[in-house]
Amino acid sequence: MAEAQTTTVVAASTKAKYWEKTVVKDGCWGWTGAVGSHGYGAIRVAKQDGGSQAKAHRVSYELHIGPIPTGAFVDHVCHTRSCTNPEHLRLATNKQNQENRSGANRNNSSGVRGVTWDADRSKWAGVVFHNGKPYRAGRHDTIEAAEVAVIAKRLELFTHSNMDRAA
Repeated sequence: MAEAQTTTVVAASTKAKYWEKTVVKDGCWGWTGAVGSHGYGAIRVAKQDGGSQAKAHRVSYELHIGPIPTGAFVDHVCHTRSCTNPEHLRLATNKQNQENRSGANRNNSSGVRGVTWDADRSKWAGVVFHNGKPYRAGRHDTIEAAEVAVIAKRLELFTHSNMDRAA
């Protein structure tokens, strides 16, 4: 996930650039401009000391909702990094932003977030990490049962795990 950035005062020229690169449709608002290495829209913003790159969703948040407190993250509720719809954005801490992830990590061989194969016991094991501490969700005969268990554990521990709440 992206690092928290300090707030940016959105200048009139930045507003014009933002709207030139935004496609407003039902649901997500598509960003058609430059995209950074992590898939977030990128826009040059005007500042008193020159210009700098900013993330398009953060600019959208400031244009439509207001200033972003220093150190705050802007979480995509929709999980679409190129979306700039302010209705799909919310302020979050780094922890909350991490909770609202979609899918398994790239190095997860099961394809299910929080579920791994325990070869020693021939069972699917579930584990959820919260504040750096592992919370076990049991060992299960099927991957489906393990997935149900890790979702229940995340719902118990997390406040911002939207995909689990929708499941």
